Amino acid sequence: MADTWRAPSDKLADFLGERRWFGGKGRVIRSAQVVDAFPVRWPQSERTFAVARVRVVTDDGESTYQLFLMPGTARVEDALQDAAFLRGLVDAFARGVRVDSDSGDSRWVIASETERPLVVPPNATVRLVSTEQTNSSVIIDGEAILKLYRKLEPGINPDVEVTRFLTVDRAFPHVPVLLGSINVEDASGVTTAGMLQELVPGATDAWNYTLQRAREFLASEDAPGATAYVEEARQLGVVTREMHEALASGEAGSAFELRKARSEDITEWCQGARRTISRALQTLDAALRDRRVASSLDADARAFLDRRAEFLQLPTAIAARIGGDAGATARTHGDYHLGQVLRSATERFLVIDFEGEPARPMAERRAHQSPLRDVAGMLRSFAYAAATTAKDDPRVDAWENAVRDAFLTAYLQRADSALLPRTATNVRQLLKLFEAEKVFYELHYELDHRPDWVWIPMHGIATLGEGGLA
Repeated sequence: MADTWRAPSDKLADFLGERRWFGGKGRVIRSAQVVDAFPVRWPQSERTFAVARVRVVTDDGESTYQLFLMPGTARVEDALQDAAFLRGLVDAFARGVRVDSDSGDSRWVIASETERPLVVPPNATVRLVSTEQTNSSVIIDGEAILKLYRKLEPGINPDVEVTRFLTVDRAFPHVPVLLGSINVEDASGVTTAGMLQELVPGATDAWNYTLQRAREFLASEDAPGATAYVEEARQLGVVTREMHEALASGEAGSAFELRKARSEDITEWCQGARRTISRALQTLDAALRDRRVASSLDADARAFLDRRAEFLQLPTAIAARIGGDAGATARTHGDYHLGQVLRSATERFLVIDFEGEPARPMAERRAHQSPLRDVAGMLRSFAYAAATTAKDDPRVDAWENAVRDAFLTAYLQRADSALLPRTATNVRQLLKLFEAEKVFYELHYELDHRPDWVWIPMHGIATLGEGGLA
């Protein structure tokens, strides 16, 4: 085995620290060691590469990352930058690959998820996406996208699990089809390491598409009567409801069964919302003391702190109103916003990225939730789109309200389902709970990461209270 595959901890740490997908940014890497390495040699390549699991210890804890390593080099290099490695990787889905680790204690497995495995033509373009985030992605000749998970967590990854259920088991048309998967198998079970999915040609993400349509609305001479994006919002509401119904269509006892919401669920939702609200207000208080809040927002920020008791009472008041009518719980998207939706060239919406919030534990991301939590996330995404388009133009509030109403009306149009509370009043109450939790989460996040954006959740909190919080 090449020495690079057992590179010293400091070299691995230096390599990881320079990667945009490394989740430990800003933390001290105390050690980085290869746990196991899978020697990979593709049929048309003379070199042997390695896929490695690396255990990383930082001052914030321990995690495991997937690395793709070049052979025989003096420094750690990413094999995904090598055309021969990429080509061999995508070809492996056509025949399936099982590679034992150098220790023999684990196995790296590539498998097709369809009856007709993807066969990539010899002259096809295979390229690594340059805009990396928490994962690495490979585009395959306009036909497929290969997502390689960098941070590995034991257990079933909801991205693959949910996409498989919707596209393979249910043939749901508004999610790109799952084509293949990569797993690591060892004594502890299976860890998802990658997924191959249908690529939607000519698609744009719904966030940018929505911003474009909002700008068209504001640029229109008859803006007060313009309907830019309202029809699309209605379409997205229909797609979202159909997705939730499909996710709740599993057999009894399965991961995708519909479960009646229990009193314990309502209590948990309210306690979670109170914790989020409390944490956000503590962060706001500290930011004010440290003068990290813009002077133009100072008065509003202090007014929010004066209303701390009122905000913290909101979840309890909502729980009392709902009683036992909270609808059902089911699998949900878990991180639903416009950035997780595509707009195809044929004017269809398709939902992607069912991984959930990466910061949350895997079990929590796979847990049943009220589907209205997803709905609240999308409503807040519309609010961000409106705020990003125009900060001081009152017409953008009219645009947001029209879009919000169209989305909600379409989503709630189907009444013959146990998925939601029986009464429209309780639907609104649950939505208020989840929107409140979301907007206070945004306040905490923006204060910590994007102070210039703090005004957006602050505007949302003020709007939340317009109809009264009690």
